[in-house]
Amino acid sequence: MVIHAERRIRAERLHGYFDLQLRFAQTIAEVGSLPLADAVAQYTNFHRRFGFGPLQDVPVSAAWSRYTDHLSLLKTHDQRVAWTQTFFLQSPKESAPANEQQFGCFSCSPPNAEGILRIHFVNRDSDGSTGPLSHAKIDRRKRELKEMFTFIKSAYPSATGVRGTSWLYHTQAYRRLFPLQYGQSRVIRKTALRFDGSSSWGQFLDHREHIKPDLRDLFLQNLNQIDMDNLWRVFPLPALMTHAPVAVFYDFYDRWG
Repeated sequence: MVIHAERRIRAERLHGYFDLQLRFAQTIAEVGSLPLADAVAQYTNFHRRFGFGPLQDVPVSAAWSRYTDHLSLLKTHDQRVAWTQTFFLQSPKESAPANEQQFGCFSCSPPNAEGILRIHFVNRDSDGSTGPLSHAKIDRRKRELKEMFTFIKSAYPSATGVRGTSWLYHTQAYRRLFPLQYGQSRVIRKTALRFDGSSSWGQFLDHREHIKPDLRDLFLQNLNQIDMDNLWRVFPLPALMTHAPVAVFYDFYDRWG
């Protein structure tokens, strides 16, 4: 396998990101008496970062088993971080789930049986050395959202509402892209937490994928007092849930631009 220099640079850049997630999984394995392989599967986003997609409802692949089997044999945390970097180097590029429609930095999943659809955000715009939520890029992001909700209105006429779950709703830079009602609905998600994506883990990286030292230090401090019944408390910016009727979005983006 040919490993490009860019992938090597990214693996090194993500060292701190892998480190934090492994510390979380290792602590849960110890406190919750779980096998390390199970803790890594449930409490990190490595399965997605390695390009294998969401772990839910899919058979465990031979490649993932190779990663966790070897990980479980290692004796030290540093060895586990190094193995995770090495495995990331050899892994395929991450891609969005097949059922998600992508619009720049945003994507949406089809509505569920109740007509509720979910929207997602991934940084796909670091042009001009600024992050995707910078003030200069507000119009760019809103155009993407307008395009997405125009698609939703046409493709999913049964849609009734929109839900989101992310640490990003703590930030005004993100909330200003959406109808006020949607942002004001935010509450901390305390149950049925999922750690396989970026709704919690994304807060630790800036738009260049460098670790944020202040949030890292708070996380490590909180990890020393972990409560298995309140894992959300470990995260400096716990994931927030938001919701609003889909008609609110149609009206908001129809009036914009």
